[in-house]
Amino acid sequence: MPAMNAESSWDFRDNQELTASHAYNKEGYIIEKADFQYLELIKHDIERAFYEFPSITRKDVQKLENAHYSISHDQSNNLRLHIMKKLYRNTSFHRNYYNTAKNIIHSLCGNELAMQKRPGLSINLPQNRNDVLPIHADTWNGVSPFELNIWIPLVNCTNSMCLYILKRDNYKRRLNDSKELLRLTSDELFNELRDDLTWIPIEYGEILAFDQSLPHGYSLNEERDTHWSINCRFKGLHTPYWDKKLGEYFMPITVKNCTRLGMNYSHPDNWI
Repeated sequence: MPAMNAESSWDFRDNQELTASHAYNKEGYIIEKADFQYLELIKHDIERAFYEFPSITRKDVQKLENAHYSISHDQSNNLRLHIMKKLYRNTSFHRNYYNTAKNIIHSLCGNELAMQKRPGLSINLPQNRNDVLPIHADTWNGVSPFELNIWIPLVNCTNSMCLYILKRDNYKRRLNDSKELLRLTSDELFNELRDDLTWIPIEYGEILAFDQSLPHGYSLNEERDTHWSINCRFKGLHTPYWDKKLGEYFMPITVKNCTRLGMNYSHPDNWI
């Protein structure tokens, strides 16, 4: 197969795809507008599950960003697991998630897709060290580099509420280091890379598509509001899967007709 790192006369992507791809390739991420009607359905499902959590101390909290008024630090992970269990009882949540980000997924990843079976929910209460997500890249742990992570904030995220990432140019520059960085603890690695990291401000109504092969994570939330976000991986159905397998971690969601027919094809051996 020809090298795919440069455009050629055989690159038939339209201008919209090329523009999105150039931005994604330069920074390692791109921010796009969500399809708001589907985003609101996602948020409604999460809010309903939140208010059904038995350990909530105050039922009058009307905004997700004020969740810390009704939940203790030691209950944040239990709340997260409770909500995830509620969300994934059927595929309506997954369908709404896909439709929320459909345009950018198709531009960057294609339209014959597999989707992560259980998207990940993040709830980061102010000053709760248990909610910190240590710096990592998903590909360091058996995740395919062919995946696209669609990260959706459910509240406005600024400063320490943001996802941070090592932008692609900084990552390429630091790859020349010979410091055996992956042998460091996560805290040591964070401190080593901290000056090169970028915290990405984003508002509710926007979506972040990012390359999960770049180091990223959440630091301690030092703001006054609770961070809420959800992330889900998409990939081309026929691309390599590594440790996260189709039918286990991923489910096919947009299998086209020729693929379906080809999978069921039987050669007429009896005619020979």
